[in-house]
Amino acid sequence: MRTQRPERAGIYCRLSYAPDGSLEKVERQEADCRELADRLDWGLSEAHVFRDNSRSAWQRNRSRPQWDRMLQCIEAGEIDAVIVYHGDRLIRQPFDLETLIGISDSRGMRIASPSGTRDLDSPDDRFILRIEAAQACRESDNTSRRIRRAQAARLERGLSQFGGRYRAFGWGVQTGTRRKTVDGIETEVPVYDMLQQRPDEAAILLEAAERLLAGQTQIGVVRWLQTLCTTTAGNPWVTRNLRHMLTAPRNAGLIERDGEIYEAAWDGILTREMWEACRRYYANGAKLRPYPGRDRKYLLSGVGGALCSSCGSWMSTKPVGGRNRKNARIYYCVGCFGVGRNLAHVDAYVSGRAIRLLNSPELLDELASRAEDPGRAEELAALERRRDTVRQQIESLADHPEVDAGLALVGLASVEKKIAELRAQLGASAEHRLVGRMVGITPEQWEATPIDVRAATVRALFGVVILPTSRRGPGFDTDAIRVVRARKDTPPLSAGK
Repeated sequence: MRTQRPERAGIYCRLSYAPDGSLEKVERQEADCRELADRLDWGLSEAHVFRDNSRSAWQRNRSRPQWDRMLQCIEAGEIDAVIVYHGDRLIRQPFDLETLIGISDSRGMRIASPSGTRDLDSPDDRFILRIEAAQACRESDNTSRRIRRAQAARLERGLSQFGGRYRAFGWGVQTGTRRKTVDGIETEVPVYDMLQQRPDEAAILLEAAERLLAGQTQIGVVRWLQTLCTTTAGNPWVTRNLRHMLTAPRNAGLIERDGEIYEAAWDGILTREMWEACRRYYANGAKLRPYPGRDRKYLLSGVGGALCSSCGSWMSTKPVGGRNRKNARIYYCVGCFGVGRNLAHVDAYVSGRAIRLLNSPELLDELASRAEDPGRAEELAALERRRDTVRQQIESLADHPEVDAGLALVGLASVEKKIAELRAQLGASAEHRLVGRMVGITPEQWEATPIDVRAATVRALFGVVILPTSRRGPGFDTDAIRVVRARKDTPPLSAGK
């Protein structure tokens, strides 16, 4: 057994959970370890202070980078002892102890904590360490079991675990304050009831979902949010914040646990259909919406805009030639280059048609007949799960000899067709909601509306086709612009040619 004092002791500190990334408790562990080294008169190696912040030692699949680095240093002979605040900071699993013992074999490694010192070359000390590791592992198992049971009990009552450094956007009515010590200073912090909605933020969240589903780009929705407020952390909105907000189950009055969805005890801000549509939007990306992350600049350009009557291509834009090159643009066909129209004149004409329709009694009657079927979203989710099951069976036919490959493929095609139909119907419903919000709009309000919202409204109302014209000279040939009303039972041209 080694009796001389270590000359190059390392320090290992670990904190299992630090939601805000704080290093405060890790630093306190390090300070206590340095005091212990002074009392033991052990030499410290300043280059070998290992800090694993917010790292679990109980979960085997959770990596501990500094633990791994410490083992490498021990194997290389760079340190001859380890000081820890407590044994469970170093080891929570017998497997980790055996790994440490195997690497430290015959090296005279010593471990020190306020509860005592152990020599890894001593059979008696190894026996005690194995008992302590087993006790730590059992305590972790007991804690995990209690937490799971508490979570299950809350789930039965439709409650979830609310946590995090900041409250969720749209939720949390302040009910009081409490005192909290931060860096040794007591401060008053607010206490929120996270089951209560904040009406102002809930209205913003709902409109953000409607804008996205109606066709406004993600960056367009983010810029709109930035004109109204910040996140609850006080930061500017970005697309990542928008995605998390619109796909969070709590905003639909739901709880998600282990891949299963449960009804919550609170009412959602979004309907179940809107929430499912937002999840599909992000899950399928560009399959559902063209250019979801690109900011639209013109009313009728690109996919979902105006079509060329000659070749069926989408129209694009470019500056006109001559002296007005910097001030005027035209829509032109990128397929045949045979059709071109003044952008300002076309936009003014189509916008006028849209405003007149949005102020017509006929449109109100039409919208009233487009009531949503609340069961569509659930039916679509069930079909998508069924599709995934059939796909897995097809991919592993060797493991499922009872499955007929031909019938499975036919069934998959049928399910895919039904999924496409339901997606089209839900997409049309989102556009219909946008049109409902735009009813009664004035020309001044139309011009003040973001361009991508106007473009989505036009797509929901019309299909615009630009035709060749023989007219020359000043003026605008309205006969060369065909504006076709979208059918009531299918999405407009934005869903494809």
